[in-house]
Amino acid sequence: MRGSAESRAARLRQCFEEAKKTAGIGGADLLQRLSDLASACVDGTTNTQDAVAFVLSEIFRQHAEDRDERPVTTDDTYHLLASGEEHLSEAVNLIEKGGNSEDATRIIAALARLIPKRLHGRWPPEI
Repeated sequence: MRGSAESRAARLRQCFEEAKKTAGIGGADLLQRLSDLASACVDGTTNTQDAVAFVLSEIFRQHAEDRDERPVTTDDTYHLLASGEEHLSEAVNLIEKGGNSEDATRIIAALARLIPKRLHGRWPPEI
């Protein structure tokens, strides 16, 4: 990544690291900001970075929307970080520094398991 792409990825990393230090990552506004920052990193630099940035943006967006629709508990924040902090961090790192397609695929698969409905036991739907 060069120029402004580097600064977008750096802003994503900075915001994500700050959010992890506080309980702020549980709030819908901060999750939406993280989504917007990840989305801004989809810039055509590489397919792997773009794919991971897109999925990360979607995960943060879905969590932001989910928290706008219902009361948020500290368990919500705990589940997100306890279940996925490593994968979220790997995604931010790949977006910032690049990586190979196998890493991107592994990260995307892990992120897919972090959708709010699955994470909070509301998926799969009862048939």
